[in-house]
Amino acid sequence: MSDELRLIDTNVLVHAYTVSNEKKHRLALPLVEKIWAGEKSATTLQNLCEFFFVVTRKVSKPLSPEAAQTTVEAILTSSRWRVIDRTADTVVKAIDLVKSTRVPFWDALIGACMLEHCAVI
Repeated sequence: MSDELRLIDTNVLVHAYTVSNEKKHRLALPLVEKIWAGEKSATTLQNLCEFFFVVTRKVSKPLSPEAAQTTVEAILTSSRWRVIDRTADTVVKAIDLVKSTRVPFWDALIGACMLEHCAVI
């Protein structure tokens, strides 16, 4: 399908913007750079929230809240990134995914959001 979007998940964002793990950074950075160059991809508001929390508190070399905020705002305002969000129906679909697959709820919520927006996970 030509309107499919590829998900850029929290872990990809975290490793692209931090260097706590050099190998993962080298793998994630080119993926994010492709989006800034125009490759069609998406992330969710939930991913951006998780990104901010993780890069300011959970990595061995955390970013300052200001630096993390700059990255989040750049993604939110960029025409290169598609940032999508959930609805009440998304929550119901996520619960159905949990029941049918036993995937963790927060992952199911991102998955349901992406499926609603013609995305591939």
